[in-house]
Amino acid sequence: MKTLHLIATTVLAAALAACQHPKEDASRAQPGMQPGQGPQQEQAQGQAQAQGQTQGQATALGVPGAAAAQAEGRPDLQAGQQLASAGAPDKGVAACIGCHGAQGEGNAAGGFPRIAGQSQAYLAKQLGAYANDARVNPIMQPIAKGMNAQQIRDVSAYYASLGDAPAAVGSSGAAPGGVKAAGSAERGRVLSEIGDNGKEVQACANCHGPGGMGRQPVYPYLAGQHAGYLTAAMGAWKNGSRKTDPSGQMTHVAVQLTDADVAALSAYFSAQPAPPAATELVNIPAGSSEKPAVDAGPNAGGPRGPGGTTIRGAGTEQGAPTTGGAQGPGGGGGATANQPQNETPAPVRR
Repeated sequence: MKTLHLIATTVLAAALAACQHPKEDASRAQPGMQPGQGPQQEQAQGQAQAQGQTQGQATALGVPGAAAAQAEGRPDLQAGQQLASAGAPDKGVAACIGCHGAQGEGNAAGGFPRIAGQSQAYLAKQLGAYANDARVNPIMQPIAKGMNAQQIRDVSAYYASLGDAPAAVGSSGAAPGGVKAAGSAERGRVLSEIGDNGKEVQACANCHGPGGMGRQPVYPYLAGQHAGYLTAAMGAWKNGSRKTDPSGQMTHVAVQLTDADVAALSAYFSAQPAPPAATELVNIPAGSSEKPAVDAGPNAGGPRGPGGTTIRGAGTEQGAPTTGGAQGPGGGGGATANQPQNETPAPVRR
């Protein structure tokens, strides 16, 4: 009798234990669930993860100050050209040529920038910023939001490949808003090459290269850009509607400069010859034995010095000591602090 009673007690205890811990046993039987997590919680977690994966790429496209998410594979220039010329109406994406011109030359009268020859990385970053509202523009924001990572990659690469785009009709160094730029050419040159230590404004050349030639792939060229667009861009930095420079340098510069200073810079850069396409530029370290495949001739594109000679100089952080050392925050004014500051783009014939 004692033996039968002991067996019955043991069976009853085991049954009670199983009834008291169903969730624990279920979690052990289903890998990936957290302790105490039921099937409904697991399903909700899976849905959230799937949604996060779907939205992750779109979120990455618009991280302020970061490059757009990279689509897999090499850029498809033909697809980029198709998007530029015809858009994607089913996605609400208008054709780029409607505002930026048939060859990316822009439109001075409309305030649409020249984008031919800008780097793929820079153009993709700006589209990502529009998609995430880090840049505000009622035309560009819905267009960027309608594009996926592959389309951003392709159209950015297409415009980066364009060079020698004609100047837009109506292009002028005059700044909008009635700001007089008379006699400001020298002021624009000084701000570009030296800066203004009294205002803690470093030289534009430190980041954008001599004469605004750009510093690929991060810093855009300013040479040959329309004055109206440059003025509007500085206004966006000043009022905070553009938030794509984590270093804060561009906002600092825009706030410190007067309207007359901005007009002088806009007129100066718009009068410079636009550089070759980004795909034809390479960075050659200062002091290196490397050289362009073809030396710059007397008619080569780029900023000009006295007598029309081509400038192949360096920014103020690289050459003779100026007032650059004490000018403003950011160290280099760019989105990434480790960008080389001793490289000058040079055209290469392929």
